[in-house]
Amino acid sequence: MIYPDFHTRAFETDEERRAAANLPAATRQSMIKNVLYPYEKFVEISNKIMKFHRPVEGGEPDTGWIAGLLGEYRSGKTFILQNFARQFPPRLTDNGFEHDVVYVQARQDWDSLELGKQIYMMTGVPAVPRLTIASMNSKAARRLIECKTKLLIIDDAHCLFGAAGKRRAVYASLIKYLVDQANACNVLLAGPASIESPMEADLQMKGRGGFPRYRVESFDPKTPEGRNKFRIFLHGVDQRLPFRQLSDLAAKRYLPDLLEMTDGSLGLAMNIVIAAGYEAINDDSACIMPHHLRSAAEDRLPSGKTFQPFAEVQAQ
Repeated sequence: MIYPDFHTRAFETDEERRAAANLPAATRQSMIKNVLYPYEKFVEISNKIMKFHRPVEGGEPDTGWIAGLLGEYRSGKTFILQNFARQFPPRLTDNGFEHDVVYVQARQDWDSLELGKQIYMMTGVPAVPRLTIASMNSKAARRLIECKTKLLIIDDAHCLFGAAGKRRAVYASLIKYLVDQANACNVLLAGPASIESPMEADLQMKGRGGFPRYRVESFDPKTPEGRNKFRIFLHGVDQRLPFRQLSDLAAKRYLPDLLEMTDGSLGLAMNIVIAAGYEAINDDSACIMPHHLRSAAEDRLPSGKTFQPFAEVQAQ
């Protein structure tokens, strides 16, 4: 798995910001696209995943349990998971590569064999043999054991549990085998809250650890605490943008329109910030300006919304 080249370092001084602003345009574009601010909830959830994987400090990875990372679309789950997984790169040993953590992103168009195939490919096997469903699942499980995998992360797991009859049963069968009969690894299922119901209904799967749940939520725009955390997040992102000056994204004058556009969603906010950042690079601007935010937001106005985002700010 090739993970994004996350940009996490803040530019603390004017000199650091000038140096970042003088980088090649493609480098700055990548930094904006992959900017990652480890905000409070990000750190909290990352620590919980680590505790699920290695519950005892100085101990060994745990096996045989299933947990869930729950959050609606564009809530930041995938960045949390990919940033976690990239901390465990493959290790070359005398017996081949070991993969302590394997990350798989499910899709709606998978057939019954695809979860097993993806496990093969994510552990470095480019050519997957033609097998029956049962043989593929058995070999995929053995492959994880051979690679000494102790945590299997399945992102967008709702694509598995929302699948039609046979496919869903096949996916569940492989997961059950990994944690129950083989006791090979822990499994972390990530997706919207809809994956809770099938897990609650399947006592065998729920019985493997009780299905601990870690929730990622948008900032609540209706509460002062939620709005304050949203601004803290925006400031953290701002500190990492490769411009000569801070863009003042956390300013109160921007808050109403950003909340109107995003309802506190990190992903929706970043859609606007990233697009505005690209325009600011093209304009050779010292930072993201109000007209950049307005242009990016206008292109993303939800159906039925007629207000002009950032119009009043731009007029000031």
